Amino acid sequence: MQAQLGSFSHPVLDHFYNPRNAGIVERYNYGYLEENNPWLISIRFTFRVEGDCIQQVRFQTQSCVTTTACCSALTEMVQGRTVREALSITPEKLSEQLGTLRPEKMYCARLSVATLRRALESPVAVTAPRPSHKGEFS
Repeated sequence: MQAQLGSFSHPVLDHFYNPRNAGIVERYNYGYLEENNPWLISIRFTFRVEGDCIQQVRFQTQSCVTTTACCSALTEMVQGRTVREALSITPEKLSEQLGTLRPEKMYCARLSVATLRRALESPVAVTAPRPSHKGEFS
């Protein structure tokens, strides 16, 4: 088990304060925006997939510390992997990656993984309009 600082592990705080792959992939061809959940969390994953390989992944979120950390860690876990490998990631594997989340925060991992899966199952036209700024949700 990882060392804790307050109620968060060091990996969770590291991903929260230094998020990896934040933003929107330019010319993405897979993506999904999750907004319909009981916690009022917004998560967007965008991907550029070539063949079956994830070439690039980015995320945006308006959420809590743990969900932001989960999304950041997920991008590192799937970058360069096949879609099949990415779809096999479980909330439990994500929790382990972040130093084991507390049981009451596992909903963050479950929602992040579910959103990632929906994004990889949602191809979009490359010519579709894209948000113009990294922080925008549309």
